Amino acid sequence: MSRLLVIWLSVLTAVTVYADDRRAKVNYQLHCQGCHTGDGSGHPGRQIPTLTNYMGKFLTVEGGREFLIQVPGAAQSQLNDIELAELTNWMLKSFDPETAKKGFEPYSATEVGQLRKSMVLDFTGTREALVKKIEIANNY
Repeated sequence: MSRLLVIWLSVLTAVTVYADDRRAKVNYQLHCQGCHTGDGSGHPGRQIPTLTNYMGKFLTVEGGREFLIQVPGAAQSQLNDIELAELTNWMLKSFDPETAKKGFEPYSATEVGQLRKSMVLDFTGTREALVKKIEIANNY
């Protein structure tokens, strides 16, 4: 009986992960793709940054993890905390797979809920300061 329960739970977990990734992808299409494009390349000329092979670098500098949730498009979205955590984790895995290979700690709904309570007042200045930290940390 316990073996059957383990198998059933494994199947449910696999289905849940698939459903969460699928929901995250749909949420990206609905809430992010218009600016960041389908492949995450953004529009740098219009101040829409690329996510591709760059988003995860924010996790390497102090304040960057928080920033990814506190950007206005994320923090003020209509997504609930679970959906925003799923979406951000999916984006990191999809657009910057090296991050996932390095074993990043996925966002939880609880963490997202806490981070959303703090607004970034100077979005541009904060982002520029974080990008400078990333450049220094990665010897760009």
